[in-house]
This record gives sequence, C-alpha cells and structure tokens, in this order.
Amino acid sequence: MDPRELRKVFGLFTTGVAVVTAINPGPEPVGVTANSVTSVSLDPPLILWCLANKSSSLKAFALDAPFAIHILAVHQADIALHFARSGASKFEVDAWWRSHPTPPDIEGALARIECRVSHLYPGGDHTIIVGAIDQVSARNAQPLAFHASRFGRFSNDQSASEVSPWTDPRGTWL
Repeated sequence: MDPRELRKVFGLFTTGVAVVTAINPGPEPVGVTANSVTSVSLDPPLILWCLANKSSSLKAFALDAPFAIHILAVHQADIALHFARSGASKFEVDAWWRSHPTPPDIEGALARIECRVSHLYPGGDHTIIVGAIDQVSARNAQPLAFHASRFGRFSNDQSASEVSPWTDPRGTWL
C-alpha cells in the first residue's frame, strides 16, 4: 500500500488538534502536535493518543509519567505548527521550572487534560499512549479543526438538531 495515499485517505477524517506536553528526563519540557486523540472511558476516565516511534519525545511517556493534552482553539494554528516541528527545544526554560518540572501549559487552549501514562501499546510505527485522567479544565472558544492537511474551523450548523451523548435518537440509551 502506498503510504502517501493512505495518509491522504486518513486526512479525510476531520479531527481536532491538540498539543501534548510532558517532561523528558533531564528534565526538559517536550511538546508535540497530535490529532490522534480520542476518549476511551468515562469510568475510569481514560484518553489515548499516538506518538511516532521515531519521536525524540517518546522517552517522556514512560509508565506513570505525567503529561497534559491541550485541545487547541481556532486561533492557535501557529502553535500547532510550532509543536509539529521535530528537533530543537520548543520551550524557554527558566530556573523556577527546572526546580518544579510539570508538563508545560499551552496558554489560550480550549481545554487542558492532565494525565498520567497508564498503558503503552505497540501500534506499527507509532506507540499508543493511554492516559489516566487526573484533572480537566476548559474555556469557551471555537476549536481548531484539521482536514485534508489544512487547518480550519468547525461550523456549527444551527439548523441541525443537537445530539445528546446520553441517549440515542429515539430517546433511550443504547
């Protein structure tokens, strides 16, 4: 199978955009852009995302290591691009942070989900990282969307009926 064609097809699935932050041994803060984020469970609260095995940030995601997922707002495409780069440091680190290392915060994000790595699974050329959620925070803003290798915005069709996650269209939980 042609990897370029497969990537093109995968890109047709519109997703949100997130930056995941953590701490490499050293300690050095790391951050990567991800659109492979998905909820796993409400009870217990679990979330997963995938990271390329060749990423220099992978060592930050050992079992029980803290990390934070930041769901980006529509005005943060530049931040997504910044953290999509490989290589050099993406944060300015000061002496205070070095003595109190925590997963960095992405200011202005739509939401922050603080986690600890609970499971790691092989997934081809990626590692599937499952996080146990410790804390969440959110603010009211429009999300950044990603489709066909382009950033965009979600259009809330006001004529469409709202769907409750707790009931099926007939009004009962499946």
